[in-house]
Amino acid sequence: MRTISRGKSFALKNVQAFLSGEWQAIDLLAEAGKISALKPAGSGLAAEISIDLNHCFLCPGWVDLHTHLYPARRGYIGTRESRVGLASGVTALLDVGTVGAANFEDYKRTVIDRAETPVYCLLNIKSRGIRFWSLGRVKTGEDDLEAMVRVRERYPSLVKGVKVTASEEHMAKADPMYYVRKAIEAGAKLDLPVMVHIGRTPPELEEILPLMRPGDVLTHCFRDGGHHILDAQGRVRPSVREAQKRGVNFDVGHGVASFSFEVLEKALDQGFDQFSISSDLYILSVPYRAKSFSNVLSKFLAAGMRLEHVLERASSRPAKILGLSRSLSPGQPAELTAFRLQPGSFKFKDCWGAARRGKQLIRPVYAASRGNLYRL
Repeated sequence: MRTISRGKSFALKNVQAFLSGEWQAIDLLAEAGKISALKPAGSGLAAEISIDLNHCFLCPGWVDLHTHLYPARRGYIGTRESRVGLASGVTALLDVGTVGAANFEDYKRTVIDRAETPVYCLLNIKSRGIRFWSLGRVKTGEDDLEAMVRVRERYPSLVKGVKVTASEEHMAKADPMYYVRKAIEAGAKLDLPVMVHIGRTPPELEEILPLMRPGDVLTHCFRDGGHHILDAQGRVRPSVREAQKRGVNFDVGHGVASFSFEVLEKALDQGFDQFSISSDLYILSVPYRAKSFSNVLSKFLAAGMRLEHVLERASSRPAKILGLSRSLSPGQPAELTAFRLQPGSFKFKDCWGAARRGKQLIRPVYAASRGNLYRL
């Protein structure tokens, strides 16, 4: 990644953007970190830096709603922000529960304060976050709601919610629903949404969904492995429909074991298409299966989704969950991602061995964030 400008005005010219229900060739002018003009291509917009993006596409900046960034050298599972953030076209990252209240201060110093990409956080309901060396030895009582309140009060702009990993290996055997209940309690106390990871049972989805509130997020919604949003007949569960109707958000969270083409395609066929796309990038999924945010997005093109629908689920939809603004409109923050569609024949695999062939690969080329422009 190379910084093209810091704080200077810039114009992105002759680029394709989806506006007013169609793809159009436009020129965009950004000044002082905001979009100041959108004109038809060839408008002659002037700026300190002008870049011709012929054959490229422009969209609101990508927001990855599911990552892990606390690094292995600190004893955790995170990948590097410098690899999965702006360098890959992503203009905001959400770390989902890698850390809890007990180690948030160290996380802030070692990750957030050093990051070029804006980084936000969900506090794990367990005070020390995700510790894989303790899997299978989980006890109740590892939560501390008062400590979470103190962190939230000190860093209200950084802490965006609560995370619970509702999968057997992360749950207390004596009470598999204990941490789910505690997470919902913490969310109410902090007045923040809760993200629930579903995995191996127990607990069961049918136990979890009734507790989830409007604004909460269920991640890994297209996982397989016998525990997912479809019933035994392959239909979207009524409980899933009901949860979505009352305002529960659904998120992809690809990772290494949480995305199935078959589950996605069956859900899409039944009109279940309101979700955010996220990567679940961490030390295992960067080299294996997910690889990058743009690679994950490309899989949804291979599954037959329209480009503009994929981009909305990668930008404005997850941004809304975080209370961020992502829009191609004058006066809005110039948080932008520009990319090419590389033609060819590409083989994409899901996390369960199934493959699909795609004709396009999304390749990010520029990103803009907080008044700065970067070439990728």
